Amino acid sequence: MSQIKSYGIALPHFRVEDCTLHPKGKKGVMKAVCFSDEDLITLAFAASEKISKENIDGIFFASSSSVFENRYHASFLADLLNLPQGILALDFINSSRGGTDALLLANDLIDSGKYKNILVIASDVDFPGIGNELSTPYGHAACSLLISNEKGIAEISFAKSFSSSFAEEFSYKGASIQYDPRFSRDAGFKTNLTSSLKKLVSDPKSFDAIILNSVYARMGGGIFAKAGFEEKQFARDLISSKIGNTGATHALLLLINEIESEKKHILLVDYANGTNILEIKNNSVGKEKNLQEQLGNFDLVNSYQDYLLLRKAGNFHSAKYDTKEMFSSEMMQEREKETLLYRKGLKCTTCGTIYYLKTGRCKKCKGDKFSTVQLANAGSVYAFTKEHYFPSSFPPITMAIIDLDGGVRMTVQQTDTMYPEKNTLEIGSKVKLVLRKMIENDEKPNYFWKATTK
Repeated sequence: MSQIKSYGIALPHFRVEDCTLHPKGKKGVMKAVCFSDEDLITLAFAASEKISKENIDGIFFASSSSVFENRYHASFLADLLNLPQGILALDFINSSRGGTDALLLANDLIDSGKYKNILVIASDVDFPGIGNELSTPYGHAACSLLISNEKGIAEISFAKSFSSSFAEEFSYKGASIQYDPRFSRDAGFKTNLTSSLKKLVSDPKSFDAIILNSVYARMGGGIFAKAGFEEKQFARDLISSKIGNTGATHALLLLINEIESEKKHILLVDYANGTNILEIKNNSVGKEKNLQEQLGNFDLVNSYQDYLLLRKAGNFHSAKYDTKEMFSSEMMQEREKETLLYRKGLKCTTCGTIYYLKTGRCKKCKGDKFSTVQLANAGSVYAFTKEHYFPSSFPPITMAIIDLDGGVRMTVQQTDTMYPEKNTLEIGSKVKLVLRKMIENDEKPNYFWKATTK
């Protein structure tokens, strides 16, 4: 049986309350929204950054939204994460069921013995139309699961998908198609879920957490009751009210929440034009509460106008998306990738001085022998200045010289600065490096490190 060896979570730092989005919205019910230089790539990277990359031979990416066309997000992320070239890389795009689709395939490939470690990443960043923020489920988030043949925090003991030809709602020729719900939910959700449970579950009382991820979840109680389940077994979705419905990421976040809650026997049911069902046996006790910590760490967006600024910068599907061209050289970026992207520095073998940028001779001892070292992703501010020329949704941009832990300096932009009074810099301030878009509306993918106090 395959194992969930480890996982990572990435939530944007900013939340917007429903009452800010609409006068009829509820106070305390929130959506997680990306900062203007974040997208689903930066969230996916942040969720995967701390997972061990050793012996990964496959990477799957799932999303109900997308950044690229005719380019694999999984391959792009594999390069950002410094995974080996040529590994299995697949996308599962444009379905809210994509996260568990990827998880199912990873499980089958691990069980077959053909692969040893597959990184499953789900990430969603999408904005509804203006005025539809309350009627359209959305929220921004990413998570990563390392699926392995080695013992982990949880075991996937069963995984199966049950297809359905009928879809209650979908897009066709750019338009949203919705069938009559009085008919479609019986023909789709109820019929498919009923037949799926009949074929699968032999001992319904053995589960202590039932996760039903679907926009029609409220209709599922009777179906589960007829299959022998009890109401007390159902896990409450405590995530949607805090960050919204996060598309292809949501089912995986609900699973992680139950693992962190130390539920031992979990049934995950994910419905969207068909049902994915997974049985999870949790081995973790007292592990770190990564999801719970991030759910409680945020700043609220003050006004609808501020939300619109975030939305405009992040809505790359919009015809009014104002792109800006920045000088960039693909050849230079590829040649200097070890330094610029992977933060690899040079260490003088004679005196130990570390350099961020390449040098032919040590400035301290004049030695010419160097070894490669991994630079830290945190440090303190040596100096900073305000840049008013650089294009930004929240000018001015703060440029900071950072003394990284362990030695070496680098110059980066500060990010998450919608409210500078909550993210102030001083000489000596502690900061961490995060991967973001260099220019928010650049015409090309242009990711680099920035500093934040969050």
